[in-house]
Amino acid sequence: MQIKNTFISSLLITALISLTACSVNPVTGKKEFSLISKEQELAIGAEGHKSVLKKYKRYNDSALQAYVNNIGQALAKKSHRNNIKYTFTVLDDPSVNAFALPGGFIYVTTGILGYLNSEGELAGVLGHEIGHVTARHGARQQSMGVAGAILGEIIASKTKTDRQSINQLSSAILSGYGREHELQADKLGAEYLARVGYSTKNMLDVIGVLKAQEQYGKYLARKSGRQAPSYHGVFASHPTNDRRLQNVIAEADHIKSAGTKPANHEGYLKRINGLKYRIDKKHTGRIVIGRATTPGLTYAQLARRSKVGEQRLRLINGMFPKGEPVPGRLVKIIQ
Repeated sequence: MQIKNTFISSLLITALISLTACSVNPVTGKKEFSLISKEQELAIGAEGHKSVLKKYKRYNDSALQAYVNNIGQALAKKSHRNNIKYTFTVLDDPSVNAFALPGGFIYVTTGILGYLNSEGELAGVLGHEIGHVTARHGARQQSMGVAGAILGEIIASKTKTDRQSINQLSSAILSGYGREHELQADKLGAEYLARVGYSTKNMLDVIGVLKAQEQYGKYLARKSGRQAPSYHGVFASHPTNDRRLQNVIAEADHIKSAGTKPANHEGYLKRINGLKYRIDKKHTGRIVIGRATTPGLTYAQLARRSKVGEQRLRLINGMFPKGEPVPGRLVKIIQ
C-alpha cells in the first residue's frame, strides 16, 4: 500500500536524522536527538530575550531584580550546566507565570511573585525553570518540531491525509513531550534546591501554590455557576497539578537536602512589599505587608481593609481555602 510505504520511508528518514543529529544531554549524559547545537541554542535564546523584552516590560524595581537574580545565580552554579551565562528577569505582568528560553534566559512575572510566600518557594520556581535549561528542553522541543514538520510534509505529499490531521498529530506528539519535560524539571528543581541548601519541601510548596490556583478557579466557577476548568485529557499541555505533586514527592524523597538555608518567609515578604498586583482587568493595587498581632485575627477582618475579598486574601497568603493568619507572622493585604 502507498500509505504503508510512505510511513516506512518516513521512519527511515527519521532514523537517519536521529543517527546524524545527536548531542549529549548535560543532565543524563546520554546521546539524544537534537538538530540544534549549543551555539545555536544560545543564539536563539538571545534573540528570544530581545523579543520578550519588547512584548513585556521589565519590572521597575532594581532591588527586587537583584534579589531574584542572586537566588537564581546561586542555583545555576549548582546545576548540570553551570558553564553558560544565566539571565534572570522579573517581568511586569499580572499573569501567574514563569518560563525559560533556550540558553539560560529565565523569567518570573510579578503575578507569580505575589502568590509566593517565601524565598524557598521562589527558589523552587527558579530551580524548575533552570531544570528546563539544563536538560535542553527548549532545544529538544524545537528539534522535534522541525523533525515533525519535515515528516508532515513527507506524509502530506505522498498521501491524501489532510493538513489539519497532520498538524493535529504533530501537536499531540509535542504535547506529550512537554508533559515529560515538566516532570523532569520538577525533579531537577528539587535537586538544585538541595544542592544549594534549601529544603526540597520548598518545591512541594510551589506545586501547592499551583494547586491552590486551580482550586480557587474551581471555587469561582462554582460561585458563578460556570463549569470549572479542567486540565485533564489527551491534549492537556501539562500534567494535572495533582499528578505533578505526586511525582515530585516521590522524587524528592530520594534527595538529601543540606537544609542549611531557611525558607525565609519574612525576608521574602519584606522584599515584595509594595509589589504591583492586578485586582481585576480595570484595577491594579499594591501588596502591603503587615504583622498579625491581634489575637484571633481573621481574613474576613483583613478583607475589610483590603481591596480583595476574604478567599482571595487566603489564596495570596497560601492559606486557601480555610486557613487563618498565624499570630505573630507577616501577612499580605491588597491596597
